[in-house]
Amino acid sequence: MISYAVSDSVASSPYVTPALAEALRKSKFRNLEVSFLACVEENAEARQACSLMRSLLKEEKIRSASVHLPFFGGGKIWDPSVLDEEQRKEIMGRFVKLIRDNADMMAPQVTLHASHEPPMEEHPKRIDQVCRSIEELIPVAEEMNFSINVEYLPRTCIGNSVKELQTITSRFDAEHVGICFDVNHTMDRYKEIPDMITELAPRIRTFHISDYDGIDELHWMPGQGINDWQAIMQRIKAIKHDVLLILETTFQLAGRPHRKADPFFAVRQNENVCWFLENCDTVIPQQEAFLIPGN
Repeated sequence: MISYAVSDSVASSPYVTPALAEALRKSKFRNLEVSFLACVEENAEARQACSLMRSLLKEEKIRSASVHLPFFGGGKIWDPSVLDEEQRKEIMGRFVKLIRDNADMMAPQVTLHASHEPPMEEHPKRIDQVCRSIEELIPVAEEMNFSINVEYLPRTCIGNSVKELQTITSRFDAEHVGICFDVNHTMDRYKEIPDMITELAPRIRTFHISDYDGIDELHWMPGQGINDWQAIMQRIKAIKHDVLLILETTFQLAGRPHRKADPFFAVRQNENVCWFLENCDTVIPQQEAFLIPGN
């Protein structure tokens, strides 16, 4: 079964704001991917965001369907692939503490960035380091019953190909280590996305859903870019187990640097995206056949 969720960055802000909290209360969404960035930052906005999130969860207006672990924040490195073993252990200790300290916001799915952007020649060693890091997360994953989903990442990040994701996940039991497939991260390989989904399907637990220009990540609304949504959704619907589609969009709604997307508009746009994706097999042919009046 397919379920949908929306990222808490839906309004082009790193934190949940009072306006976004109110928009979520009134939205059709109940599933949210909660970013733990606010949990590692030390400023008033971040503290307010954590308080708002806990209120939403307590009110049962939303549920934490996925947690996105930080890959930056708090002035510290959050890279589980670092080559220095002492530094890696310190980082993973922080990850475990972060999860335990925020157990009330945890979810059955957890998104993990395997690295920042190291040189390609370091990948074999860094993949081993990522696997050591995942090993250290598995006890808490077993205790709290969540899946560690390694994200398909762009550019020179670890996990920037089907092969690397298979190399990492094949070392672990599928019960606690899966894949978050981000269809906005495949760079110039966008035509291969449907086949990638099929190849990785046994391990895919979640998707990050957005569109882009076929060059580099942009987080556009589906339908605004180059992704073949009919083919993508056909392959997603062919997956035999439950998957969560997390809408990670609306960065372009920020517009000019001094403007932010209106949270109500941003959430409504993502509600419409769910309808578009569920009906793209009929909607897209109608769009393509449409003739502009007077032209």
